[in-house]
Amino acid sequence: MKGKDKESVAKQAKDRVQVAERAHKDAGKKADAADDVAKQAKTALKKAKKEFKLANKTARQVRKVADEARAAYDKAAKRATKAETKLGKARKKAASKQNEKPSPVKEAAQKLEKSATKAKAAAPHKSEARKKKKASKPRPKAAAAPAAEETTAAEDSFVLGESGHELQ
Repeated sequence: MKGKDKESVAKQAKDRVQVAERAHKDAGKKADAADDVAKQAKTALKKAKKEFKLANKTARQVRKVADEARAAYDKAAKRATKAETKLGKARKKAASKQNEKPSPVKEAAQKLEKSATKAKAAAPHKSEARKKKKASKPRPKAAAAPAAEETTAAEDSFVLGESGHELQ
């Protein structure tokens, strides 16, 4: 090769080396920029994960509180319906009692009026009023229904009367 050819080849090689160095520098800058973007993306991802975990935790707590509130509402609703049914039954019972008989005050007043009218209508004559009256005999309180032992004993036994007939 001739000297000029050698110089031109050397010059071309230098130019290519310079171009390669510039390309390397640009590639390095782009790689650094890409690393910075990747770091930012990683930090953004970490931040998003933390926010997501916090949101999940808050949502769980809110769900738990909502479930407790629903359970409390259901219990309160059941208690309220029980109370309403008891109140309704009590009202019906009170209404039926009022329909069956008047109040005790009214009843006592009616009895007094009846006894007063009977006393006025059946006023005894003077001669009857001066007579001594027999003292009334006290009535036994439990005489209305005989005891169970007495009834069975009466059924098992028999009494012979004067004529010899059985009496039960």
